[in-house]
Amino acid sequence: MISLRKLNTLKPDTRQRKLVVLFKTFETAALQGEISDRTYVSRLVKTVEELETLSVEEKRRAGSVGKLFNDGDITIRRACNTLRHLLLKNMHAEPAEWDLISPVDQNREADRVTYPFFIYLDDIRSPFNVGSIFRTAESFGVQKIYLSEDTASPEHPRAQRTSMGCTARVPWEIIGKEELPDIPLFALELGGVPLQRFPFPREGLLIIGSEELGVSPLFLTRADNSLGRVSISTGGLKGSLNVSVAFGIVQSFWYSKINGE
Repeated sequence: MISLRKLNTLKPDTRQRKLVVLFKTFETAALQGEISDRTYVSRLVKTVEELETLSVEEKRRAGSVGKLFNDGDITIRRACNTLRHLLLKNMHAEPAEWDLISPVDQNREADRVTYPFFIYLDDIRSPFNVGSIFRTAESFGVQKIYLSEDTASPEHPRAQRTSMGCTARVPWEIIGKEELPDIPLFALELGGVPLQRFPFPREGLLIIGSEELGVSPLFLTRADNSLGRVSISTGGLKGSLNVSVAFGIVQSFWYSKINGE
């Protein structure tokens, strides 16, 4: 760990970048339950307050975080997180979601509970959406995700980053349009039964369609001959939601219904 004396000899821009690294180190250590040096962190806060690169308002914000930290009102992790992002914002380097320090315990794979929930991604083109869908699916116990041949690969770097590691946790398979498992299925599409009244099955397959075209006619027909269509009521002028957001809403309802919540 760099000494405070050495830190304060660095040029302001270099010192600011080094502070970002230090705060991230302490934040990660706190997340892992390791004891951090509160005195050292407190002095780092003071160093932030004195940075020539910060505005008066940013220095005031750093000082308020320092006071809360020194009074014991916030933890090392929260103090370091707040100050790290304050510095990043000043540097015009706001992080993407995959740059954030995830609170997920990476050693809990064995504890994951799954249900006979299956998802089919019907030509989802955006790897960001694919990764986001995997992350939500992992949270709500999806057993397996099937992907059409024209869906973005879960192995795409953007999908992997957005999923926060969940593409490695939820089993998946690329299949042809005639190879879906023979179980009840339904489609997320406009013109269906409102979410609150839809009869979610204990076992079933949810089809999610393309961002541009929606669910393909083939699968709409199959859904109509099985469990039907489920829709989300909206009140905005746009009348539609991002596909991964829409999936999150529906999957949360499905999970809650099966669990009697």
